[in-house]
Amino acid sequence: MDVVRFWLRWVLIAALAAAVVSVGWAGWRQYRDTAIPAPPDVPGLARDAATAEARRAAEERMAGRIDLLPELLPWAQGLARSTVDVCRTDYRGDLFARGKWLPTACERTVNVYLAFDGSDVRSRLADLDRYLDGQGWLSSQRWKGLVEADEYDHQPPADPTPEEVAEAAARPVSPSVEFELSTDEAVRTELYVSVARAPGPELLTSGEDYWYEKYGGRRYRNDEGQRSEYLAWQPVRPGEVTRPAEGRYVAVLGFTTRYAQEQ
Repeated sequence: MDVVRFWLRWVLIAALAAAVVSVGWAGWRQYRDTAIPAPPDVPGLARDAATAEARRAAEERMAGRIDLLPELLPWAQGLARSTVDVCRTDYRGDLFARGKWLPTACERTVNVYLAFDGSDVRSRLADLDRYLDGQGWLSSQRWKGLVEADEYDHQPPADPTPEEVAEAAARPVSPSVEFELSTDEAVRTELYVSVARAPGPELLTSGEDYWYEKYGGRRYRNDEGQRSEYLAWQPVRPGEVTRPAEGRYVAVLGFTTRYAQEQ
């Protein structure tokens, strides 16, 4: 009987050891198959001569559009401007599959903050829509412009009660719409426009500016999930655009151009 127990004990120990080895082997293969591969050469693309030339051209095009704002929107007062120019790639992984780095892309984003008297804010939304249409910007969303976005935001539900009608009418005016250029260009250019009454945290959610509010002057970190090379970094300070003023609204126009991308 003792002999049987002795051998049974060793059989169980051997089975347990085999299970541990098997689990370890499977875990190592899982790690090998899903380990983060070496990232692309982000600094190399950022410093490439062709990228530098494309960046200069993008900067000139964007400056040309922004320089027209005082003439086309004379009722708006310039508050601040942020600029972020970065080449970046992000890692996309999966629990059960090998991840990969996305193609490196270089983008320049300039956010222009404009303040205006909001005593007739909806007429200013119509002015902004006329400016956008005249410059060839087309909405990439379900509504054509800021006026339609605002009307949608203030719609009561079907068969509303008087309380629901009053609640819908009392909602703040804070439309936001994404636009694309109607002209065919070699580079992708987008514009994000949002309007809100100051002060408001939503004024810092366009483009990259909210990173200043969250992390101070630090840029995006380079870690296991991202690699980036910054060519320009000029965020706004929250106080520049969120300080309260009686009846003041702020419009944020965020211009983004992707001027280079890894093939």
